[in-house]
Amino acid sequence: MNRPFLPYKMMDLLSDSVAVVDDKQQVIYANPAFDRLYNPSQDSSKKNLCWELRDLILRFQKSKKRFVSENVLIPPVSKKFEVFVHSLNDTGIGRKFSLVLVKMGDQPAVPEFILAEEMVNAYVNERRLISETLAPEFQALKGEDINFRLALLNAQKAARSDLPIILKGESGTGKEILARTIHNISPCSRGPFVDINCAAIPDTLIESELFGYERGAFTGARGEGRKGLFEEADHGTIFLDEIGDASLSTQSKILRVLEEKKFRRVGGSKNIKVDVRIISATNKDLEKMISDGRFRDDLYYRMNTISITLPPLRDRGRDIRLLADFFLGKQTRGHQKKISFSEETLKALESYNWPGNVRELKGVVDYAVTMSEETEITPQSLPPFVFLKKSPLSTDELLSRDVISIAKRTPLLSATMKGVERNLIKLAIRKSGSKSEAIRILGISRRAFYYKLKEYNLESLFK
Repeated sequence: MNRPFLPYKMMDLLSDSVAVVDDKQQVIYANPAFDRLYNPSQDSSKKNLCWELRDLILRFQKSKKRFVSENVLIPPVSKKFEVFVHSLNDTGIGRKFSLVLVKMGDQPAVPEFILAEEMVNAYVNERRLISETLAPEFQALKGEDINFRLALLNAQKAARSDLPIILKGESGTGKEILARTIHNISPCSRGPFVDINCAAIPDTLIESELFGYERGAFTGARGEGRKGLFEEADHGTIFLDEIGDASLSTQSKILRVLEEKKFRRVGGSKNIKVDVRIISATNKDLEKMISDGRFRDDLYYRMNTISITLPPLRDRGRDIRLLADFFLGKQTRGHQKKISFSEETLKALESYNWPGNVRELKGVVDYAVTMSEETEITPQSLPPFVFLKKSPLSTDELLSRDVISIAKRTPLLSATMKGVERNLIKLAIRKSGSKSEAIRILGISRRAFYYKLKEYNLESLFK
C-alpha cells in the first residue's frame, strides 16, 4: 500500500503489527507485519478493518481517551492479540488519526509503540507547525508532502525581503506559480510581475527583450526605441525562468542590475536605474555549468542568496492522489454527474515516474476525463505511456532516502528528531544484527554511522 508519511517507512521494520487509521476507520498505513496478520493474501488497505478492530477503535474514539489496551480476536487467524490504540496529534488538516499496535511477540510492546508514536508525532507536529505558519496564498498551493511544505515556508520567509531568489527543481514542479505567489505577498506586490523564459528567446534578441534598445540600435529596431522588461518591472518583480540558458554576455548585464540597480539599453549610453526584485529559476545544475565555463560564478553567488528547491512529484507520495483529485475537480466543474478515479487508476498514477511533474499530471488528468465515458475513470482511460515508465526506486532505496530525509528535517523539531534518530539506529541494529546491514538500512556512510554510535552512546550494543 502507499506510504503517505515518510516516517512510516521505518515502521516497516517493526515486528509488531502497526497501522494508522483515520477518523473514518480507513487504514492509511499498515506495516508488513499488520498486512500479514490481517490478510496474508491481500493488502489491508483494500478492505475495511475487521469488525472487532473497528469496534475497539470506534469505542476508543468516542471515549476521547488518549490510550486504550484490550485483547481482541483477529478473525483471519482466529486468535486473540493484545491491541494498543493511541490517539495521534492533529495533522493540521482537520483529520484525526489513531495509532494501532497489535502485540505479536514476547518482547514488551511499549518500546516499539513509543518509537512508532515518536516517529508519527514528530512528523505531524512538524507538519502542523508549517501549516499554521503558512499564509493563505501559500496554503492555496496544493500539497501535503513535508518537503514541499517546507519549500513553501522558506518561500514565505523570503518574500518579506527584497533579496534575489533562485528557485530550483525539475520542469513542471511549479516554479513559476511559486514565483508569482512570492511576489503577491512581498513588499513590491503593488508593482508589476514580469516574466520571461530565457530558453524561449534567441540569444540575438534576449538582451533587447530584457534591457530594451535605443533608436537605430540594430536593423529592424523601432524608430523610437523600446523599453525592456527590466524597465517594465520597475518597483515590482521580474521572473527569469530557465536562467541557465542565458548567454554569458546577458549574464554579465543581469549581474550589474543585481549589484548596481542600473543598466543600459542596447545601443544606449545612458544608465537607467530600476528598483526591481529578481527571482530566477532553473532545472539545470548551475554549479556544473560554472565548472564547464557556461555560467558566471559571480552571478550565481548573487542570485543564490536565497535558494529554494521544489521536490519532484514522484517524491511527494500521496500528493499525487491529492493533485489528481484537484485537477479532476477543476476539469469536471459544472458536470451533472460526479466523476471520480478508481483505486486501480490512482495506483497506476502513483507508480508512474512523472518526468514532467505536476504539469504532466494535469495533462494526464485532462486526457483521462476526455477519454472516459463513465462516472469512474479506469486505467483504460489513461494514456499508454503511464504504464511504460515505472518509478525506478526500489523499496530499499526509498527507505534509505526517507531516513536521510528525516535526518535533514531537524531545524523545526531538533530535540524530538534526535530522539527519533537514536531509536531508528537502535531499531536498525536490532533488526540487522550487524553493522554493515544496519548501515545499508539507514542509508548513511560508515563514517556517519560510527559518529552516530558515539554521539548517542550506542557503541555498547556491539560489545
